[in-house]
This record gives sequence, structure tokens and C-alpha cells, in this order.
Amino acid sequence: MIREEALEQLDAFVPRMVSYAGERNRVVPGHTNVSRLSPAIRHRLITEDEVAAVALQHHGFGAVEKFVQEVYWRYYWKSWLELRPGVWSSYREDLTEFGSGARRAADKVLGGHSGIEIFDYFANELISTGYLHNHARMWFAAIWIHEFKLPWQLGADFFHRYLLDGDPASNTLSWRWVAGLHTAGKNYLARASNLEQYLAPEILEVNRGGLERIRQPAPAFEPTNEGAPPPVSLPDLSYGEPLGEKTGFWLHEDDLSPELDCISDSVRMAVVISSDLQDEHRYSPLRCDWISSASAATAARLGDRAECLSADDTAAALVEWAEGHQLKTIVAYQPWVGPVRDRLPEMEERLSKSGIELRLIRKPADEVWVPLATAGFFGFWKKLQRKHPLLKELT
Repeated sequence: MIREEALEQLDAFVPRMVSYAGERNRVVPGHTNVSRLSPAIRHRLITEDEVAAVALQHHGFGAVEKFVQEVYWRYYWKSWLELRPGVWSSYREDLTEFGSGARRAADKVLGGHSGIEIFDYFANELISTGYLHNHARMWFAAIWIHEFKLPWQLGADFFHRYLLDGDPASNTLSWRWVAGLHTAGKNYLARASNLEQYLAPEILEVNRGGLERIRQPAPAFEPTNEGAPPPVSLPDLSYGEPLGEKTGFWLHEDDLSPELDCISDSVRMAVVISSDLQDEHRYSPLRCDWISSASAATAARLGDRAECLSADDTAAALVEWAEGHQLKTIVAYQPWVGPVRDRLPEMEERLSKSGIELRLIRKPADEVWVPLATAGFFGFWKKLQRKHPLLKELT
């Protein structure tokens, strides 16, 4: 996808924004009741603010409040995890500790014969298209955890590998929430009655087999009584001074929308497709192709000042690129908690050995909004409404 396609998709959804609140939970063929912009937002081909601005330009706040609110849920999850990075680290450590028995059990239910046909349908949809409706994601995760009693971490990893919008924050934290590990006293169970209410008949009627198994679901374990871990302090990564000579700008998959008014025309830019990171996290071919296409399109949009690098060793590619342009500093937006961030220590070390500094910055808006995610979403939403220039005049 290119940025222009994402903007066209956003414009095409404008008429349906007003019915979003009432229709968003229905799972229908083609998913026409939701925007399906999440991959573009996850990789910042477009931003949450841009989506909200278009909605509010065409409709009154009251008519699209739920749509705008849901757009900022993803941003909230990312901000929450920024303040509690240990949750991601623990999840990644857990994945290394499961033995072959747990992984064989997970592979078995993903083989198309789980005993619950709608679960198999969702698994196939995700693998073949890279997408699942949010309600289907909740049902799938709940069946995985509470009916099949499989480790939530393996389910989250399956989603992260195949979802085009696979996001370390919203994916990991949503699975934890379904399991009952995220919010004190709460978990989520998939009930047959709920599926029958919200699934389109043409999907449900041919996938009813095994639905009786979740007529009266029971939790695999009691939800936690513990609250969230305390937030950590964020380093100040704001920037104001112009980028100097012998400075290059590295764009990675977490943010493909550089703020060009802050980057002079003389600054070289590299959009890096990090196939080494994709291989490490076992991204599906569909997901790899989407990221590659979006990255290449971003470089093309930036013109002669940018080049697209396909790297099976990201650190080595950055060193070679910097040396080729006689750069002494590489600037990048700090990656969000997740795969790219995990590799930064190695990258900084290898760049430093070549006399190249890696300087991380944060977009001014992120510097303001991320620290607001100290507790639950609705507290974050209220703070955002009071301070955000898009929202404060309307509420």
C-alpha cells in the first residue's frame, strides 16, 4: 500500500463513519462496516490524527465520537506499553520457554480441525488475508485460551506473525486482557450466543460445527487481582534544532511518515526493509510483502533524497549507507516497544565502532500524548479531549 491509497480508503469510508458505532461489532463478509486502515496506521503511512481530522471535517463530533475514540485506542495501547516495556520483554522471554508439547498442541488446533469450525474459519482467514475483524480476534483468543487451554503467548505470536497490522502493543495487551492478566478482575469469554448475534448468517450457518462447546464457557483460570505495573519515566527525545551536515535520516517500519518540514532537503534519507527482523519474528510472506511495498513506496514518495534498502543485516546496511554518504550521524524516530526497538543496542554498538552516532528523536505530538497513558483508556481519552487541538474545541 502507498500513502495515497490509504488516504483514498479513508475518504471512501467517510459516509460509513456515522454508522460505525452501531455496526462496528458485526462481522460481515468484506468487513465493509470498518475502515480496515489499521495496517496503514500501525506503520504510520497515515496517522491517528489525520484519520480523526478527516472524520471531524465531515461530521460533527457526536456523530463520529465512537469511530474517533477507537482510532485512538491503538495509540493508547502503544503509549501504555511505552510506559511499561517490561510487559513486552516478559512476553518475549515466555515464548522461548515453551517446549515442543505446547507448540505441537498449538499447531494442531491451527491445522483446520480444531473441532470448532468458526475457529478454523478465522484461522484460515487470518493466514490467507492478513486480517481479522477485531470482534473475531477476541472470539479467537478467548477460544484459544479458555476452551483449548493453550498458552496465550503462542496465540499472540501467531497473530503477530500474520496480521498486516500486527502491533506489539495492541496485540500483546489484547491477548493479556482476554486471558484475564491485564485488567484486575476481568477476562473475556467467547459465548455462542454472542457469535450468533454478531456473525453474519452466511458465515455462521456454514461454520456451526462445534459451537455447542462454547454455549457455557468457563475461564481457564481466574483473572488477576493485580493492577498494572507502574509506568516508567520516558527519556526526553524531543527535537527542535535542524539536522546538521553529515547527518542522515533512517526510516524504519514503525514510522513511514517523516515530518519533512523539520528535515532539510540536504539530509539524505534511507527507508530500510529489515528482513532480518522479519525473519527473527517469522512474519508471514503476506506481512513481509506489505511492509516491503509500503517502505518502497515511501522512498519513492520522498524522491531523489531517499533510497530504499533491503537488508538482511540492518546494522550492516546502515553502516554501509552512512559510510557511502560520509555521514557521521544517523537520526531516527525512536521505534515503539517491539522488534525494531529490541535491536537498537546492537545497532548503536556497531554504528559506534564505525564512528557513527545513532540519535533517536520523538515526534512532538508523541512527546505530549504518550505520557498520558498512565492508567486506563478512558482516563487517557479524557486527558486527550482536554488537551488535543483536534478534540478540545468539540467536546
